[in-house]
Amino acid sequence: MEPNIVGNFCVKAIVNSPLHPLLGKNFAVITIEGRKTGRRYSLPIGVAREDDGIIAVSQIKGRTWWRNLRGDRIANLRVSGKQYTFRGEIVEGHEDVVAGLTSYITSFPRSAKSFGVRLDVPGQPNKEILNASRTGDHSTSPSLVSNVTRLLAGI
Repeated sequence: MEPNIVGNFCVKAIVNSPLHPLLGKNFAVITIEGRKTGRRYSLPIGVAREDDGIIAVSQIKGRTWWRNLRGDRIANLRVSGKQYTFRGEIVEGHEDVVAGLTSYITSFPRSAKSFGVRLDVPGQPNKEILNASRTGDHSTSPSLVSNVTRLLAGI
């Protein structure tokens, strides 16, 4: 087994159990339906709460689960021991991606390193590094586009 398969299994098991507080409020399991196959997928993701929903972030480069939320598709999310249904909204504009990632990193400062982002003020990500992705300067920051998805409540 690949290490991420084992890790995903363990995180999903904990999030879906009474032990979910061990991981904190920033881990969740999203269940989505494949656009082409119709198959249901459950994946661990990072989340941060916002006023109107949740920002969902994949900390592993190359993940494409978010594509299954195009076209206002529905997602189920298990976070903090509760099940929610959301409508997915892909965040693709650079300013919106930076705002979403800033919200996520502010809520979960330990995640900054995963994105190659330095914290300037306690819990505040360095805006210059986040904005470097706009010009494609990935020597200081990975590509941020496709890592941020907004899940909107009210379904």
